[in-house]
Amino acid sequence: MQIDTFADERMKILYVLSFMSGGMAQVLAANKTSMNLANASTFNTLEGLLISIEKTFRDPDRERMTHTQLHTLKMMPGTTEEYMTNFEMLTGWTSFNEAALEAAYVQGLPQSILLKVYSQTSHPSGMANWKAVMHNLDHLQRGYSTLKQLILPS
Repeated sequence: MQIDTFADERMKILYVLSFMSGGMAQVLAANKTSMNLANASTFNTLEGLLISIEKTFRDPDRERMTHTQLHTLKMMPGTTEEYMTNFEMLTGWTSFNEAALEAAYVQGLPQSILLKVYSQTSHPSGMANWKAVMHNLDHLQRGYSTLKQLILPS
């Protein structure tokens, strides 16, 4: 159902509240629904409701939690794309500068990859270069695995 098909803001708010179930969300929804039906609501727009929900349920220390998740993120063998995607997703919630992001990225790489990278005569500098190196290594590894399967079938 399209949110724009409702007659007024009150109906939009009631519709959104109807999807909140379980635990504290259900309690909040019941309270907000009762207040809305009694015309005693503290907000008159769907945007007001969403802001209220965000304030109630958001992580008060999201950036610190994200820093912890970023520093504990590790790449597992064969998960280069997944690692890069998760890393990118987390970086949006931090205030890290480029150097800190690069350090966190490198910290999450497996030792075997770091040995390959650091055994080269030139080392990547900057996030874009690290990502390019990881993409190339992943591409080479996949090609090697495919070739190995062709030459040495199970």
